[in-house]
Amino acid sequence: MRKLGRGSLIVGLTLLAAACAPAPKPIVVAPKPVAPPPAPVIPPMPLPPGGAAVTMKVPAFGADGVRITPNRNLTREEYIWHLRSGLNVAALNCQGPVWGEIAQNYNRYLQVHKARLSQTNKAVDAEYVKRFPRQNALRVRDTHSTDLYNYFALPPVRAEFCDKSLAKSREIVAIPSSALPEYSFGALADLDAVFINFYNAFEKYKVDIVEWNARYGPRPIVQASAPATATTVSTK
Repeated sequence: MRKLGRGSLIVGLTLLAAACAPAPKPIVVAPKPVAPPPAPVIPPMPLPPGGAAVTMKVPAFGADGVRITPNRNLTREEYIWHLRSGLNVAALNCQGPVWGEIAQNYNRYLQVHKARLSQTNKAVDAEYVKRFPRQNALRVRDTHSTDLYNYFALPPVRAEFCDKSLAKSREIVAIPSSALPEYSFGALADLDAVFINFYNAFEKYKVDIVEWNARYGPRPIVQASAPATATTVSTK
């Protein structure tokens, strides 16, 4: 029998010790924490344009698709007078270093076109008398004028209205009185566009706020109904 060498004996003992040693513990790698989903971004709640009241009423559209304002379907002379009314409101309501010029230009406009405006005023009176023969026509005109002044004084569009009126007040003092009817037609349309654009923006706001409430508004709380109680019927 061949004897094992010393080297072979050491290797064998080493292998035997390795076989009897406990198995190494597995290395456990902790999973990376999962980031929570980002919080939903809620856009700001839509607000009425110009700080208008949410309950304000907007003029309806006519059959031609244009909003019905006091400046529609006017006669030639009414265009002149309605523009005068708009500039009058601007002269009263648009003050300060930027808009104060409107009042100066308005007073000059009254002097430059004094004769033509007087003719226009009489013509509009005659038109009302013809249009409302069985009523107090001039009182009807006064009521309409009050409504027109209130229309031009709408607070949410004051700044834009004043800016537009300032431009018109500068232009109107430079034109001849013979051109006043044609100029008034275009200038009044420009002033009226300020209000029509606002009404369109307000209608868009009403659509936007409904959509916003449907997506982000508070959900209604559903209350569970109380359980029914038994009712005892007397047989006596």
